[in-house]
Amino acid sequence: MPAASLASMNRDELAAALRPLWEDARPIADRLHGRRFDSWADLIGAVEQEIGVATDEWKAEVLRAHPRLGENPERLKTRSRESWSEQRAGGDLDAATAARLKELNRRYETKFGFPFVEWVAGRPLDEIAEVMESRLGNCRADELDKGSAALVAIARARLRRIETLTACSGEGTVL
Repeated sequence: MPAASLASMNRDELAAALRPLWEDARPIADRLHGRRFDSWADLIGAVEQEIGVATDEWKAEVLRAHPRLGENPERLKTRSRESWSEQRAGGDLDAATAARLKELNRRYETKFGFPFVEWVAGRPLDEIAEVMESRLGNCRADELDKGSAALVAIARARLRRIETLTACSGEGTVL
């Protein structure tokens, strides 16, 4: 759908329309509701600006909407086909890495109050586990910023993928 049509949607419709870019887009939809965007890229830019002025709690709420890295593949597939595809692109998850991610997720969420978010981009999850472990030494403010930046990077990558797929089909950008 054209990005300009988003302005006429109610909050629930807008959240559903934004799901291909963000997992649970309700907090984002609440911020963008009623605004007009000329393009999907402009919308992502607006979200980036909102993140820049948002409270720490709003940022954490947006991050909590993202699934955990290494989530059970069947549960992840039903929750978010996008995240499932992105996480599976790095290869199958072995039992040792799955156990390590489960423990790292527990430690990270206990310390920061939201899940670890990183742009996977097809990288193996054992590599991402190294990144997560190293970031456990950071402060909460830094992790809010890093996770929020990753959400924007993920949305941009998803938009590029959607635009590529729709360009090949001749339909234009359709979300």
